[in-house]
Amino acid sequence: MSNTKESDTKELFENIAKFMANNRSLLSKGAEVEIAGLDLQIQQLCAQVLELSAEESAKYADLLQTLFDDLTELGKDLEAGREALAHEIRYLSSHKKANVAYKTADATDGFSGDTKDNNEQ
Repeated sequence: MSNTKESDTKELFENIAKFMANNRSLLSKGAEVEIAGLDLQIQQLCAQVLELSAEESAKYADLLQTLFDDLTELGKDLEAGREALAHEIRYLSSHKKANVAYKTADATDGFSGDTKDNNEQ
């Protein structure tokens, strides 16, 4: 197998690792992330590793395991972010309902806000 394929595989590993680290960093700061295309990069990486000889591909076993672990952690981080967002949406919805209820109650309670006694008129 040529060194070019092996170096391409190594470069792809590095690019994916940087992409994952950047996204996890953004997620930890509460930012939105875009992971579109990550699946294709990983698919390409797996195909490249399979094209290597058994000896060469064995060198990537630990890196593949690390990548798998990183993907698992990214998935957990994305799920936690989704759950936090869902909680926030539910809270905002409840808050809005309460706000509307108070406004409706204020409008129907007959209180005009005037400090004068209505009998003085």
